[in-house]
Amino acid sequence: MTTAQVPPIARRALTLLDPAMARSMVGLANVPTIAAMGPFEDRLDAQRLATAFIAVRQCCTAQLVLVGTGPQRTTVTRRIFVQGLGNSVRSVRDCSDHQRTNLIAAADVVVLGSSSGSTTLLDVLAAGRPVVAPADAETVPLVVPAIAGIVYRPGDVVGLESALLRLLTTPVLRRGMGVRARHVARRHHMESMRSAASSGQQEPRTGGSRDDTRAMAADRGGSPVKDYPPRGEGPPCESK
Repeated sequence: MTTAQVPPIARRALTLLDPAMARSMVGLANVPTIAAMGPFEDRLDAQRLATAFIAVRQCCTAQLVLVGTGPQRTTVTRRIFVQGLGNSVRSVRDCSDHQRTNLIAAADVVVLGSSSGSTTLLDVLAAGRPVVAPADAETVPLVVPAIAGIVYRPGDVVGLESALLRLLTTPVLRRGMGVRARHVARRHHMESMRSAASSGQQEPRTGGSRDDTRAMAADRGGSPVKDYPPRGEGPPCESK
């Protein structure tokens, strides 16, 4: 297990960073990247994440970046290290908001756990990255209608593995979900502004909402969950 050193980076718009550029800026290898967002509080969540990543690595090359703290972070790294894959996992404990933003930008796919929270979900969507998360009352209304990522049944490690493999091996689908994710975050922000305005604050600008709706309706690539190729027979992971 290697701890990534995140150099200071001048602030810039997140939407301008593609994964390859962002990885070079935060010192990560230029290979398909899964970012898992903490805090890592749940032991079973940590075990499932490690198991799913190990299965992914049996099919293709990828790296896992753990972003955040939590007592179960070592559960993930230890399980991966035991399988001889310690050079495929990176860990970033403490970082500024901007560094965290660039780490999200460095990912091809972002995984949320049960403790990640709605703020992290919206950060990932705003970054234009497809999200993989357990289905709950916060993720489903945002992710599923626009197909901005893949949700799976809580506790379903096979569902988690399937989602990761599908996104890592299907760059067109991944890009489409990323575009829709950004529009979902923008729409949520605009709706929040309207709600605040209705409570007596200044009326927000709403220009572009028709374009957002049109963009979200485009490029819907089928069902959010789909079977992936058997281990050892799937196409190689492709980075964006």
